[in-house]
Amino acid sequence: MFGFLIAVIAGAATPKLETPLARPLARALREHIPVAAEEVRVLAFMIALVCAAVLCALFDTGTPLGLAVGGALGYFGQRLWRVIAREVERRKS
Repeated sequence: MFGFLIAVIAGAATPKLETPLARPLARALREHIPVAAEEVRVLAFMIALVCAAVLCALFDTGTPLGLAVGGALGYFGQRLWRVIAREVERRKS
């Protein structure tokens, strides 16, 4: 469960990692691997999940499935929450 929570936090932190980590890494990779502008957010997500995996290994917790699901829920969490809240409000009316 702790690994899942680490992954949720990593997914939610993805937008904040884009500028300080993903963009410089993309610039460094462009000499060898073309990185499109749309792929920088994916690169940030990969960095976040690798960091989450390292933390899970250090704490000896989590599973690959838990990391994948937690990361996806963290990444899409705000959008999912808005959809659920909108649906609840619609059903109340």
